[in-house]
Amino acid sequence: MIQRAAFTNFKSLRGLACEFARFTVIVGPNGSGKSSVLDGLHYLAQSTHRSVHAIMQAPWSPAALRSRGTAGEMTLELEGQFEGTDARVAMRVAFAEGQAWMATVDLQWGEQKSTVKEPYRPPHPKHPRPDLRAMDALAKVLGTARRLRLDPHKLSAASYREGDEELPRLGFDGSGLASVLADMALRMPDAFHELQAAARAVVPALERIRLQPAKVHRTERQRIQVDETEFVQPVERSVWGHQMVLDFAGAPDVLAPLASEGTLLAIGLLAALHAEPRPRILLLDDIDQALHPRAQGELVNQVRRVLEQRPELQVVATSHSPYLLDHLDAHEVLLTATGPDGSTACASLREHPDFERWKETAKAGELWSFVGEDWVLRRAGSHAA
Repeated sequence: MIQRAAFTNFKSLRGLACEFARFTVIVGPNGSGKSSVLDGLHYLAQSTHRSVHAIMQAPWSPAALRSRGTAGEMTLELEGQFEGTDARVAMRVAFAEGQAWMATVDLQWGEQKSTVKEPYRPPHPKHPRPDLRAMDALAKVLGTARRLRLDPHKLSAASYREGDEELPRLGFDGSGLASVLADMALRMPDAFHELQAAARAVVPALERIRLQPAKVHRTERQRIQVDETEFVQPVERSVWGHQMVLDFAGAPDVLAPLASEGTLLAIGLLAALHAEPRPRILLLDDIDQALHPRAQGELVNQVRRVLEQRPELQVVATSHSPYLLDHLDAHEVLLTATGPDGSTACASLREHPDFERWKETAKAGELWSFVGEDWVLRRAGSHAA
């Protein structure tokens, strides 16, 4: 799992280091850098098998991701242990005049080391993947990392499986959920039933998840040649896919777009955990979104159940809920805070100076509600001094 990460001049993370458990939840005010930590981890994981140009495209180019008003390099680094092997990924981006930059990615898997240098090129060429064959083992464990920011509207939409897809995949925003569930029900019925049981535990009124055929409308770009001039024309097409249908106690046959946001978000998260291809690292924004406090606790129980079944899995999420934190240990909670200059500071809840005095009487969420995040800034200032 990823054990430690450090960032310099990356978005609001101008000089931040933090440690992670197998299940880590990051809390803090809006705009305090929680999602930036997830972004940084995802960029590092993707750099094990994709070029920097491919993972940092406009408007998320290196120049746009560099902290405002800073000079010097932008650096992202993670360290961890996977399959009993120590691993490290470090990305350094040096900037020149204008938009020019040079990226250096250092990879380490046990005793094996590899360095890839990648210069800035003008936009839109087909950038080749760097030759990282020596690091295939590292790419295998980190390349499966999934970054999700689930959208109930996307989760509820009918979807279809693309013809060239080996397996349907859940999109960053939850799109394609119906196709993922239909594939699970067909190929992995045991996993589908396990997902359904987990969803019922989180949403007790839910009785069954079903899939039914549905037409999906899509817009394709069609090229038309007239004499020597080529035109691109949008064409509307319909294909057969699947629509998720939910049966609730006393209310069967509820189409997914009519279901509650909390129900859809819980099913989407559980699908990300149970469906293939299964991630080794799941990075999730707003794990508590739209869920009742009691449902938040049950969702944590379901995540822990999957973590017990899959020792290679790690989950890092953001939240704003003290109710969810009450079901976590203090070492699983990271707090972020924003300083006067806009930079992010971060600390584990157990690093609070009075943690030893309160740990036996207060749950993690209760402690966070009481102490807040200002102490994180004071701690960062004292360490800098």
